[in-house]
Amino acid sequence: LSFPPVASSISWYIWSYLHMNQITLMLESSPNLQALKLINILSLLPVKDVVATSVLSKPWRSLWKLVPKLKFDYENNQSEHETYSEIVSRLLLSNKAPVLESLHLDFENGKCRSVDVGMWIGIAYARRVRELVLHVISKKRSFKFPTSLYNCDTLESLTLRSWVLVDVPSPVCLKSLRTLRLECVEYQDEETFVNLLSGCPKLENLDVNRGDQLDVATFTIAMPSLQRLTIRDYSDAQECGGYVINAPSLKYLLIYGLKSLEFCLIENAPELVEATIMDVSEIITERLLESFTSVKRLSLALSPLEIKFPTGSIFYQLVSLELYTHKPEWWNLLVLMLDSSPKLQILKLIGVSNVQLSEIFATFRNWNQPKNVPGCLLFHLGSFMWKGCNRLGEDEREVAKYILRNTNRLKRATFSRIIYEENSSLDMAEMVEMRKDLESVVRASNSCQLVFECKKDSLM
Repeated sequence: LSFPPVASSISWYIWSYLHMNQITLMLESSPNLQALKLINILSLLPVKDVVATSVLSKPWRSLWKLVPKLKFDYENNQSEHETYSEIVSRLLLSNKAPVLESLHLDFENGKCRSVDVGMWIGIAYARRVRELVLHVISKKRSFKFPTSLYNCDTLESLTLRSWVLVDVPSPVCLKSLRTLRLECVEYQDEETFVNLLSGCPKLENLDVNRGDQLDVATFTIAMPSLQRLTIRDYSDAQECGGYVINAPSLKYLLIYGLKSLEFCLIENAPELVEATIMDVSEIITERLLESFTSVKRLSLALSPLEIKFPTGSIFYQLVSLELYTHKPEWWNLLVLMLDSSPKLQILKLIGVSNVQLSEIFATFRNWNQPKNVPGCLLFHLGSFMWKGCNRLGEDEREVAKYILRNTNRLKRATFSRIIYEENSSLDMAEMVEMRKDLESVVRASNSCQLVFECKKDSLM
C-alpha cells in the first residue's frame, strides 16, 4: 500500500476513507512501523485536519496525538465553542510526541493574551522543540516576545515574523540555534540585535528582512559561525544607516533592495563562495563588488547607470556569472564583468518573463562590442544560457552573436523563452526567426551546440 502525496486535506480524507480497512489491518498487524509512516504524512497537514482523522476508525483515535509538527494558523483554528487560545492550549497539552520537532503559531495580536503565548512556547521548550515560528497579525501594536524565552537548549530554528517586538537587554542563550529569520520585526534598540546574535554561538543561517522598521540604524553582524546570510531591505527612508558584516566562515550571501542605505561594509568574509546582489544603490555597490573578487559564483541585478563599478578590480576566482537583463544598460555591465573575470566558465543572462516588460527593456540601441575580446571568451567560457529571452531586439541578438563568434571553447548555448497561450502563434514565429538568425552565425567553437527551449505559460 503506497501513500499518496498530500496535496490537500480533501484528497487525504478521500484516500483514507477508500483505504480505511487496509490501514486498520496494517496498524493492527505491525503498529509501530505503519503508525510511524502515517505520522510522517499527518505532519504535513494543518493541526485542524490532523485532529479530524481521529474519527476515521478506532486505531486512528489517538494517532494524532503523536504528530511531532504542529501548525496553528489563526483563520482555520476557530470554532463556535472554543477560542483560538483554548484550541491551541488543549491540543498542545494533548500532544504526546516524544520530541516536538516544530511549533508554528500564527495569531492576531489582541485576540491572544501574552501569558498564553508565553505558556505555549514554554511548553514547547519543555518538549525539546527544534523549530519555532511565530507570526503575529496586527493593525496597531506589536507583540513583545517574552525575554525569558530567549533561552532554550534544543531550539535549532527560530522565525519571528511581522508584528513582533524583539527586546533583548542582555546576551541570551540559544546554544543550539542554527537558523534565525527576522522578518519585518521591531527592535527595542541596536543592542538588542547584537545581544540576540551573541547568544547564538552555532548560528549558520541568518535571514534579516527589515521592511519599513527604522528602529536600528546599524545592523552589526559579527558571527564566527555564520555560513549563509540573506539581507532584504525595503525601506524607502533616506540615509537610514546600513550593515556591517564580519563573518569569517560566510560562504553564501544574498543582498536585495538596499536602495536608501548609507553603507554596507563587509569587513571580513574570506571564505565567501557565492553572492547575489539585486537592486543596490550606487552608494554601497562599489565597496560591495570589491569584496567579491574571490567569489566563484556571482548573480547581479544591477544597472551601470545606478552603480559605481570598482575600477581595476579583477574577479580572479569567478567561474559562474548570472546577469539580469531588465536593468537599464545591463549590456555595459556585462562587458565590464567579462573584462574583469579571466576564468569565467558559465554565463547566464536572465530576462523578464512578462511580455510587456520584455518589450520595454528589450529596445536598446547603444551596444558597442568590445574592441578586444575578453580572455574568458578566448580560453575558458564553456556554457552560455539566455533564460527568458522573449522579444529579443536587434541589439540584444548582437550580444548573443558576439558571444557565439568569439568564444573559442563554447560547448553549449541555450536560449529559453516562455510561449504565452494568448499570443502563441506570434511567439512561435519570433522563436523560429531568432533560431534561424542565431544558427547562421559562424561560431568560434566547432563543437558548440545550440539549444532552443520553449515553455508554455498563460497570462494571469
